[in-house]
Amino acid sequence: MKKRQRASGRVLDLQDSRHTEAFNPRTAGIDDASPLEVVRLLNEEDRTVSAAVASQEKAIAAVIAEVADRLRRGGRLFYVGAGTSGRLGVLDAAECPPTFGSHPSDVQGVMAGGSAALVRSREGVEDDREAGAAAIVDAAVGSRDFVLGIASSGTTPFVHAALDAAHAAGAGTGILACTPPPEEVVHAADHAIVPLTGAEAIAGSTRLKAGTATKLVLNTISTGVMIQLGKVYGNLMVDLRAVSRKLVDRSLRMVSAVTGLEREEARQLLVAAGGTVKTAIAMHETRVGRFTAERRLDICDGFLGRLVHRFPPGSPVRDFAEFPPGRAEEWESVVDQLAVAPAAVREAIGKTPDEDAAPTVGRPAGDIAWQVGHLERYEREAIRPRVEAWPETGVLEFVDWEDETAPGPADDDANLSARTAAFAAQREATVQALRAAGPSFLDRRGRQGAESFSAYQFLRATIQHDRAHVARIGERLHRSLLVESE
Repeated sequence: MKKRQRASGRVLDLQDSRHTEAFNPRTAGIDDASPLEVVRLLNEEDRTVSAAVASQEKAIAAVIAEVADRLRRGGRLFYVGAGTSGRLGVLDAAECPPTFGSHPSDVQGVMAGGSAALVRSREGVEDDREAGAAAIVDAAVGSRDFVLGIASSGTTPFVHAALDAAHAAGAGTGILACTPPPEEVVHAADHAIVPLTGAEAIAGSTRLKAGTATKLVLNTISTGVMIQLGKVYGNLMVDLRAVSRKLVDRSLRMVSAVTGLEREEARQLLVAAGGTVKTAIAMHETRVGRFTAERRLDICDGFLGRLVHRFPPGSPVRDFAEFPPGRAEEWESVVDQLAVAPAAVREAIGKTPDEDAAPTVGRPAGDIAWQVGHLERYEREAIRPRVEAWPETGVLEFVDWEDETAPGPADDDANLSARTAAFAAQREATVQALRAAGPSFLDRRGRQGAESFSAYQFLRATIQHDRAHVARIGERLHRSLLVESE
């Protein structure tokens, strides 16, 4: 009977308007196909996927632009899905830190049914609207974040509820579906990416063409966002985290290729740069030390190409005036970044050497304690007093501050918790003084020697100084990078 149906070319009506649920006459005889014929039939269907994704290039580009802007302002990207869609979101999010050196919180996957559903299917959880909304609340999604709902069939209740909750929280929203989603979902979302992949080779099996299209779109979004954030130099992944022998080798090859150094020289440079390819190249190409290279990368928003062009070897080093002028709308972001520095220090301290990859080596305990103590001294002697004394008119004259201490025996036995708490107390006083002053504080002027700058530039330099020391506190180098013979 089945063979007669196929021979007659009959198209079955599966009574569902969703494209992904439709009957596919091209594969109606796949149950009688040989292994080679199955491969050919599936490949023929897969050839249509790239065109479907290409049809959405403008919609994908719009999402990339908005997400990149939100991440620059401290926001996050969330992928929300169920089943195959959810797993693909989690996969893409998980690959961003090792590939681009992003923080694990920058791109996150939210899976219906939680982590257990990643390895064992739990089909019923996709219908749980309350869980979808709760996932957004639990993640503390806010106005700086972006939530992309992934639903191949366009109708997943878990995803719809998550998008509603994200919209209510003021976040940016988007829907990725492979069949036209309900109009109310499209109208409620800020963006809609809808690559129409058509009927699946096996009717309703969205892990096939729809899954492939979803993977391509997510690859493009995350890669595009990271490119916009300066995570590549040319087409080199210069922000990768060298947490395995393979990635250490790739890092060394990139540094050697760009700088022209021999492998051992590249290794020494990479160690001096804290294992960061981008910083190593910046140090070599502009002939500066690590701290200056890191500051100038921050000034150039992480773009190595811009740094190399803007700061050729021999460029004068200025502590504050190299940063761009500020805008009033950046006020909250600047203050928030200052406020979270103590928490970042605690996170870096609590990171064990083998947390991300083994075998890795962190800095000596005494050096870490000195770094924390330095942050407290700098805040107490140079940052808070300047903020509190800065006049509304006129110019605040700066005296260059230098830490005359060095890591020593007192640091080896130091109480890290107490030092971090002391830094947190000083920073809290600074933040309170800033909030009392308000956004107009950004326009106040300062001078250090011949260098003139705004309070915004001073605060940007403070944020970068925080990041530099947090990076050193949490620094973890793979042993194969430290020992030449390995």
